[in-house]
Amino acid sequence: MPTITSDHLHALLASTDRDAALVVVGGEASVVPADPSRGDGPEDALVITTRDAVIAELDTGANEEQIERLAQRLDVALDSLGG
Repeated sequence: MPTITSDHLHALLASTDRDAALVVVGGEASVVPADPSRGDGPEDALVITTRDAVIAELDTGANEEQIERLAQRLDVALDSLGG
C-alpha cells in the first residue's frame, strides 16, 4: 500500500495556504499548512514536496493521470529513502 497517493496531492493542491507541504511523520503522509523546514511544523517531519513545487511540476490543466503518476514517483522516492 503506497504511503503517498493522489489524494494527498489533491489535498495539497486544494490547500489555501501557499506554504503548504506534504510531509511524512511516523510513516504517515499528511498535508501541513506550512513547510516544516522553515520551522513551522513538526521537527521530525520529512518534507516530500510543497504546494508550489507540485504546481510547478504539473501543467495548469493537469489531469488525474498526471497527478497519479506524480504521486507514484514521490512514493517510489520515499521508499528508496526507507520511508
